[in-house]
Amino acid sequence: MTPDTPPPSETPILSVIIPTYGRAETLRLTLAAFDRQETEAAFEIVVCDDGSVDGTGAVISRAVATARRPVVHLRQENAGANAARNRAIEAARGTRLLIVNDDTIPSPNLVAAHLAAHARRGGRETAILGRMTIDPALPFSPFAALHHDASYDALAGRVELGWDAFLTCNVSVDAGFLREAGGFDQQLTWHEDIELGERLARRGMRLFYEPKALAYHHHFLDEAAYLRIAEREGAALVLWYRKRPDLAPDLARLGLVGPEPFGRARRHAQAALVMPAVAQPGRRARRACSASSSIRRARPCPVTGRSRRCPRCRSRASRRAARCWSRAAASMASWSSRPAAPPRRR
Repeated sequence: MTPDTPPPSETPILSVIIPTYGRAETLRLTLAAFDRQETEAAFEIVVCDDGSVDGTGAVISRAVATARRPVVHLRQENAGANAARNRAIEAARGTRLLIVNDDTIPSPNLVAAHLAAHARRGGRETAILGRMTIDPALPFSPFAALHHDASYDALAGRVELGWDAFLTCNVSVDAGFLREAGGFDQQLTWHEDIELGERLARRGMRLFYEPKALAYHHHFLDEAAYLRIAEREGAALVLWYRKRPDLAPDLARLGLVGPEPFGRARRHAQAALVMPAVAQPGRRARRACSASSSIRRARPCPVTGRSRRCPRCRSRASRRAARCWSRAAASMASWSSRPAAPPRRR
């Protein structure tokens, strides 16, 4: 069903794909920022509401009625973000897709920067990854710093990237090329973007980094939210490994650890030593290392059947959660020296 769809107009050269669920106010900011894009290029915004029960539908309907850019409103029963992405991709009319999240707030030249990068690179197999950083309007959180800035800081100075950087919070790709790969795997609840990137790479995709295509992540992360992400990440990696055991070395690099050929994760030991002093000053190391009940009650690894003991407090801990603590520590180590993000307009 399509509750609100604008009449056909000029065929867009790009479709912005936004899946959404239960983030009405954040989505309002995102849609308003896309409507303010500084480009004369024809593009549309396709939003698929995954069964929200808040005011999300009203926000999209208002954008359909008032936005300068065409906005397509799709709605489905709750089936997950990947089902919503696939639904929006199916309805998109643009020859290229710019895939973002509902908490991706674009800078004014985001669309123009993606289109310019495609024009410069050429090729149907070309994909462009834009830069993401924390929304400066949000309060500081070390977990938010890790979730995006630590990953994107590692891309500084690079031009061409591997498939594991196909991150659908800010990436553009040829629409037909993506559809031929089969779209997003609806069984995965995390890493679905880089799983698709791996399939696209087998078809010849070349992924380039364009830091001028800047967007802001408007999503505050506290400890509980970050550890929920860790759980989803671990479950997705296990499912991916069961589907593609031949990717074991790559999945190990992404964070799935266990027996050979995965090897041991040294970052687990680093987490217990560094994170208590960085993220939770004033707590005893033992308590900080096992502060979260999510860690204390973690089940053994679903792949290996084993669990590891924390080298600091000797308590049993989920290795995927501990890996996240170590990544947070690495992010925080360079936080004070990171350049300030450019201000954005509301």
